[in-house]
Amino acid sequence: MPPFAHTPEKGVTLISPPSAGAETSADMCGIWALFGSDDCLSTQCTCAMKIAHRGPDAFRFENVNGFTNCCFGFHRLAILKEKFDFNYQTKVDGEILLHLYERFGIEKMASLLDGVFAFVLLDTANRKVFLGRDTYGVRPMFRMLTDDGFLAVCSEAKGTGAAGLTEITHSMATPAEVIPFLPGHFEVFNLKANGKVESVQLDRFHSCTDEPAHAVYDSVPALPSGFELETVKGTIRTLFENAVRKRLMAHRRIGCLLSEHHEVNFTPEEGIRAVQEVIFHLETYDITTIRASVGMYLISKYIREKTDSVVIFSGEGSDELTQGYLYFHKARPMPRLLKMQLRIANA
Repeated sequence: MPPFAHTPEKGVTLISPPSAGAETSADMCGIWALFGSDDCLSTQCTCAMKIAHRGPDAFRFENVNGFTNCCFGFHRLAILKEKFDFNYQTKVDGEILLHLYERFGIEKMASLLDGVFAFVLLDTANRKVFLGRDTYGVRPMFRMLTDDGFLAVCSEAKGTGAAGLTEITHSMATPAEVIPFLPGHFEVFNLKANGKVESVQLDRFHSCTDEPAHAVYDSVPALPSGFELETVKGTIRTLFENAVRKRLMAHRRIGCLLSEHHEVNFTPEEGIRAVQEVIFHLETYDITTIRASVGMYLISKYIREKTDSVVIFSGEGSDELTQGYLYFHKARPMPRLLKMQLRIANA
């Protein structure tokens, strides 16, 4: 199954590791793209392989026909299933984005995606490049744009360049900054004949405080209004069950990290030995993030070595949003607590 979606008669190509569509499930793949690169093909291939661990099921690397110095790379992990009434030409997960883009344009396309995603979309007919990332930034994507219009995009900062985006080999008057692409945003670039780009639009397509545009296509029945306790509890249950149901649609068996089902023990020495590898994959030195990730990394490593499961629901993030930690028991007054939760959700 090819990792790229392409409609040659319309001149649109997509590389995307999204869990995206009208309804979607969890997914992990790796995307990599260069526009206006000065590097040779062998160097570009080496850079793309730095994220091979993100998608062991397939790999594809190609230059964009008719455009100088433009390359796409993709590592695919096959998982997704979606629902939308389009005439599909391939079995590629992300093909739905091409049809949504053709029908609605880039902003509405992004707003209709019910899931977590990051994408690079190339419209060769109109000489445009589009980037987009889900509302909460669950799917990682980094970009680097130089002063002369060279654009590098990757699922990981380490994935592009001789030693990652931070040390990419490209001539530039001033050092370019590697930045995470903003969650809930899309960016539009004009694509020049030499492969260089010019950013012309960066906008937010959705905020977590707004009702998503895809809600009108949701299978959830009309929810009752009112704030009576039983009404609120029923609404929460309905939404929660629907959220779980849509994430169970996958081409792979799904696993869950649940308490008291199976223990994975590790020693302090094993935890310490894992720190360097954890930092490498997290791409951060944030102490709290590293501390919380060491155990998750060792559990994930155990699952990979002992089972054939590749899709795991960890439940991370729920305690922050639903006040599951002990320190929330002495939380501040509700208005301030709500503001804090919104900050977490928008982070």
